[in-house]
Amino acid sequence: MRFRPRNVRSRLTLWYVLVLASLLALYDDVASLFLFLSLREDFDHNLLQDLETVEGMLEKEPNGRVSLHASHPEIGEPRIGHFIEVWSPEGSLLYRSTALQGQTLAGPPSPEEGLQDPTPATTLLPNGTRVRQASSVYHLEDLRVVLKVAYSEERLWRQLGEFGEVLLLGFPITVLLASFGSYAPTRKALSPIDSMATQATKISAERLGDRLSIENPDDELGKLGTVFNDMLGRLQAAFDQLRRFTSDSSHELCTPLTAIRSVGEVALQDQRSPAEYRDVIGSMLEEVDR
Repeated sequence: MRFRPRNVRSRLTLWYVLVLASLLALYDDVASLFLFLSLREDFDHNLLQDLETVEGMLEKEPNGRVSLHASHPEIGEPRIGHFIEVWSPEGSLLYRSTALQGQTLAGPPSPEEGLQDPTPATTLLPNGTRVRQASSVYHLEDLRVVLKVAYSEERLWRQLGEFGEVLLLGFPITVLLASFGSYAPTRKALSPIDSMATQATKISAERLGDRLSIENPDDELGKLGTVFNDMLGRLQAAFDQLRRFTSDSSHELCTPLTAIRSVGEVALQDQRSPAEYRDVIGSMLEEVDR
């Protein structure tokens, strides 16, 4: 069975709430998308900055491997939790940050990797961690290396989730307050209809002179009341005409009927000849024709 509120107030309130809920849901989606793009843009900016920072920290070791050396020893690897790998073009791993803990950033580089301007891209580590990664080619003395730097997207999705929780918490509260807030104005706006309906139930054939009270004749409800009052005026005129016709008809019928009755009563008082009865019947037929 389809749910349908019985009165107009409830239907208008429900329609308003549904429209508001749809607009709020659309706003939440757009706001979440905007926040996601903004956070990821900030992520990508920091990622590219760190890529340049790591390039300046690379140093070649005597054993052919690569290490990171910061100008300030207390700095260490840039931004704790970020992942760094250095590969040779032949696919040999020259350096891997301790944060990776044996994981690899999509394996050895392809021949074309890092040749273009670094462009961040999302990838997954073998353990399922989602990271944002950028690669570049860097020449370290006579050694050409491929540098990979990645950020874990956990913070991005955590912030997006917290924002979504706030929106989800505020959504039902907003819709509930809107439903209560819209019911009262709707009820006030439709109250003239209740008033006119109550007055209309009191109008009968004996009270056709009564009219509906109209608060604002210029709005839709006022125009409806005006049309109804005009209809009552035409109905009253028709009833008055019917009463006059009934009164005139009864008056016009009264005279010949009285004459017929009188002639008949007089004729029955005495014994009369057939000719006299014929005259009486003739007089009664004349009154019938009248």
